[in-house]
Amino acid sequence: MKKIIALLVALMMMLSVAALAEDIVILVPNADHGWTGSVLTYAEEKAAEVNEAGTYSAKVISSTDAANQISQVEDVIENASAKAVVILPQDNTLEFTMKKLADSGIPFVMFDRVIASVADAAVASVKGDNEGIGAETAKRFIAAGLQPGDKILIMPGDNSSVPEMRNDGFFGVLKENGWSDEQIAAIESTAYTGWSRSEGKKLFTEWLDSHTVEEIDTYKFIFTHDSEIAMGILEALKSSELDAEKKDAFLNAKVNLASSSGLNEMYSVLKGIHQRDYSAEVASFADLFDVTYDPAMIKTAVDDMVVFLDGGEPEKDHVIPVSVVDASNVADFQGFGDAVAAE
Repeated sequence: MKKIIALLVALMMMLSVAALAEDIVILVPNADHGWTGSVLTYAEEKAAEVNEAGTYSAKVISSTDAANQISQVEDVIENASAKAVVILPQDNTLEFTMKKLADSGIPFVMFDRVIASVADAAVASVKGDNEGIGAETAKRFIAAGLQPGDKILIMPGDNSSVPEMRNDGFFGVLKENGWSDEQIAAIESTAYTGWSRSEGKKLFTEWLDSHTVEEIDTYKFIFTHDSEIAMGILEALKSSELDAEKKDAFLNAKVNLASSSGLNEMYSVLKGIHQRDYSAEVASFADLFDVTYDPAMIKTAVDDMVVFLDGGEPEKDHVIPVSVVDASNVADFQGFGDAVAAE
């Protein structure tokens, strides 16, 4: 009798868990910078749309770091707390856990940071054209006079697939335009910025400090992997922390500065309406531009999962095209994040 009661209790608990399970759980990092903050906002908007539609239930869960996100995925696997997963992986340390998710048979869509070893098992991998960001940046630099062997500084995001693809696209166009492997290998790169404005500012300041005035004058092209990093450079140039002679050398070098993602604040700079006047710094650049990488793409990732749950077949490798934004066309684009100045 006791065994029967125990079995009934266990069955009731299983049924209870199943009843509480979400159809779709959307796992995203905390809002550690503007882009991921907007991803979180758009994910919550999309979850509300799914819940309002009534066919499926959806819930957004954010994570503080990779270890936290790993525990969230393992909860889904072990406790059947969701029937499907849409995930923006924190970084590549999720690889082993994502393999466990793939082996569990729970359908999943990866967004933005694609872990290659499980891409074939995913319902879809949704991302902006990261290689396109690098390629368009290289094309713009070449149009501005970049020659094989010229000095370039790259300020990368992190150790995920995103910076790797952006660099691949960038280097690919350089190779098509006469750059040798040795010349590409000689391109200078800072440490990872972690997509952080403050870290970008710090690393740029350290880079400036570590080079002579004569060396600084030879760097005409800087490829940052995110608008936040480029804003870090602008903030550094606006501050009084830089060596005055080296700062002047940089401002007089007529640098081509590339960023990406579409931060509203960068768009305000391009429009010349930022509440902190960057007009003098911008005027010193030979070129300042941003390549789009819309955080609202998380909605497309959820849509792809809904298509799958409805019995359809979403695009396996779902790449969203990019556009180059500068002062001439910025009015045609909607940025993300809080605006910092009004028209």
